[in-house]
Amino acid sequence: MMVRSTCLVALSACALAFPSAAGADPSLPGEIGHDDANHDHAPFYPPAPDGALNIETLAQNNLGVEDTTNSDLAFWKDLAAAGNYDGFRLFDISKPASPELLVSFKCRGPQNDVSLYQVRGRMYLFQSIDRAQTAEDCSSKDTALVYDDTGDVAPADPAQRRPGIAVRAAYGFEGVRMFDVTNPRQPQFLRAFRTDCGSHTHTLVPDKSKQALYLYVSSYPLGSGITAQPDQNRADACTLPHQKISIIKVPFANPASGTVREKALSSDTTPTRGFKACHDIQAILRDDIAIGSCAGDVQIWDISDRGNPTSADGERHTHVPARMDGSGRGFDFVHTAIATYDGKLMAVTDETGGGGTAECDADMSDDGFLYFYTLPEPGQPVQYKGRYMIPRPQGTQICVTHNGQMIPVTDGRYLASVAYYQGGTTIVDFTDPANPREIAYTDAANSDTWSAYWYNGFVFANGGLHRRGENPGFEVYRVSDENGTTLRTRRWHHLNPQTQEGFQETGR
Repeated sequence: MMVRSTCLVALSACALAFPSAAGADPSLPGEIGHDDANHDHAPFYPPAPDGALNIETLAQNNLGVEDTTNSDLAFWKDLAAAGNYDGFRLFDISKPASPELLVSFKCRGPQNDVSLYQVRGRMYLFQSIDRAQTAEDCSSKDTALVYDDTGDVAPADPAQRRPGIAVRAAYGFEGVRMFDVTNPRQPQFLRAFRTDCGSHTHTLVPDKSKQALYLYVSSYPLGSGITAQPDQNRADACTLPHQKISIIKVPFANPASGTVREKALSSDTTPTRGFKACHDIQAILRDDIAIGSCAGDVQIWDISDRGNPTSADGERHTHVPARMDGSGRGFDFVHTAIATYDGKLMAVTDETGGGGTAECDADMSDDGFLYFYTLPEPGQPVQYKGRYMIPRPQGTQICVTHNGQMIPVTDGRYLASVAYYQGGTTIVDFTDPANPREIAYTDAANSDTWSAYWYNGFVFANGGLHRRGENPGFEVYRVSDENGTTLRTRRWHHLNPQTQEGFQETGR
């Protein structure tokens, strides 16, 4: 959500050329997007009627996050981490119907996507920071905003803010924070890794040798997140078109000694709003494949060498530059991709409008779909198979596809849980990808779901971007099949949703 750019000199032209998109940190009056400071200006959309089919809500918890934006989730055994723009919360989910809040830990740094990894008896939490911060540790605050060309800082009262271009007034820390949460009631900040353009999301990729952990960091320059330039001796300025990812290496022998390097994206990466960069990366470890959701296109990379994905010119990879559905239009904003556990298909979310528009009009929809493709070996062609939109019209409510995950049912079907913001959570059966259908959903009056993931018999959700004061926050659902029976699925030891590990296919 942050942007540092040489566009600072010609700010008005850059902001007009590149309107806000997914996670763009749009801090301008009247814009909507992944910016919790901006919702005083967002239009109010009346809630849809409550509704649910084959989903039972077991628990809800928004303690400590009543007035902030919730983001992504991660799981390790009976521990669940739930990110929010002001920090993260940790839950004991040994009793999923009554999760226990262990800590609501304050550590500013939107959007604070989280992941968990345990090694050598220590549990580590990683946190993505994508807005310039005044400090690397948890004493930080957002750097100030400038709202016009005179250099004036925006007034605290949103009603007094003048129209103009919003930028960060000072260079600050963006990247990834690392914590020790071995005692989940008392998280300990260990260190921070500064990355170019910050970290919008990150993906954990363990080394095959079991000696290190890699983090693939997705980031991009866009819109009002532009920060002041660092001095000329710094290499981590955020300039258009960006065209790279960052890779953090964390050695297991000494995790705090991690290092950062950059890896180029290919020059034929489809530009979006002036940049070439990724929003999200899904790693399928069994097949040595990563799916880069790179805003303007989908990319398939070889990650046999875990620290060196084949994303650059001259390296073996595949691009999906358009929807391939016959419409002739390209993606508006490729947000996330997930893969079936047999490695045959992938599903791609297009977060049209950056999570700030109403796209869910059932058969009348033109944008915001979940798209289905074959999942090829890197360098091989891909085939379009179909697309899905929730069949429940949401009217003017903010609704597009967002974060989702495959459900490892044992009967051979392809099922996924997908968040649709104010459209709630859907369970889609795409065993026949040309004819996908909704088999379960929950869409309460206060739905605003950011993430919806299956984990060991339940779907866990987190949300609250557009209705922070009303959203139920962390939720737990029980999902039934169309005949009323509970879904039969494999169980996992842990889950970082952006990493599909081998044991998750075998059930070991």
